[in-house]
Amino acid sequence: MDSPSERPSGRPRTIDPDRVSLVALRLFDERGFDAVSMDDVAAAADVSRRSLFRLFPSKAALVWGGLEEAVDRFRARLASTEAGDDLWGAIRSAFLAAASIPDEMLEVTRHRLHVIRENPTLATVGSSTIGALTDAVVEFAAEHDASSADDLSTVVRAQALSGASTAALFWWAFHGGDQPPADVVRRAFELMAFDD
Repeated sequence: MDSPSERPSGRPRTIDPDRVSLVALRLFDERGFDAVSMDDVAAAADVSRRSLFRLFPSKAALVWGGLEEAVDRFRARLASTEAGDDLWGAIRSAFLAAASIPDEMLEVTRHRLHVIRENPTLATVGSSTIGALTDAVVEFAAEHDASSADDLSTVVRAQALSGASTAALFWWAFHGGDQPPADVVRRAFELMAFDD
């Protein structure tokens, strides 16, 4: 008979989604996204298959799971803009806030970007969220400058900043070393010559 200390307490253990995601992303990065199954991830993360699917309904969700935090930082920065602030400076600041990845998330973010780069079909999963950010920029610009509503230059700037931010983050993932990702995004923005 099991001693009381050997018996399960009946209370399920808490599963850290960030840890599970990191385990999965390491596997995807090392072996290839298509070569790793959800069962492989569950075994490597020491969680049940059922628990894994409760947290992440698909393999793609394991890859894109960290995007919400970046979106939250982006929206919070836009929301903190005050009347009289430089419109496009505030928008660039929002992209920089999104790229201000906490130290404990740098490794998972780097692996995430590696996996997405190596598996272009994964890009379609996150494209709606990234598109929503670009739409948020256009709406924000229109709210703060009526002449920006439905303006071609506003849409082009929003797309260009989004594209530059994304390109800079991918560059950082492969070549950035110890540089903070937000610094790399800032450098990318400096390469763009927009007259505000």
